[in-house]
Amino acid sequence: MSRKYIVKVNNKAYEVEVEEVGKKPVAAPPPMPTGPKTISVTLPAAPAAPAGAPAAQPVAAGQKAVPAPMTGTIIKVLCQVGQEVKEGDVLLKLEAMKMETTLSSPLAGKIAEIRVKERQNVTAGEALVVLS
Repeated sequence: MSRKYIVKVNNKAYEVEVEEVGKKPVAAPPPMPTGPKTISVTLPAAPAAPAGAPAAQPVAAGQKAVPAPMTGTIIKVLCQVGQEVKEGDVLLKLEAMKMETTLSSPLAGKIAEIRVKERQNVTAGEALVVLS
């Protein structure tokens, strides 16, 4: 079976004829079943933490953790335990995908704990600093 088409190249129209070669007719797909269908799915167990990886430590009541916004490397720790900070004060600098991100305090308070050190790799959501 051949078909005719008009093809424009550089604003000039050409009439071409295209013929299908060696193509077998395609059978129609089987009809889809109607009505609800139940599928049983087994989810794999949550992966265990890698050996040597610290377990996530909970934050005490009344304290607030500052999480890593993305996976990256801590390049600078700019706060100390016991330091009073205001909302917006810079706490850490994180490098992710060759870009530097500044992490600021979400609220005024006192640095209760620093859970990271410079050149440490962190994952998104990991608590980096704890404020009280």
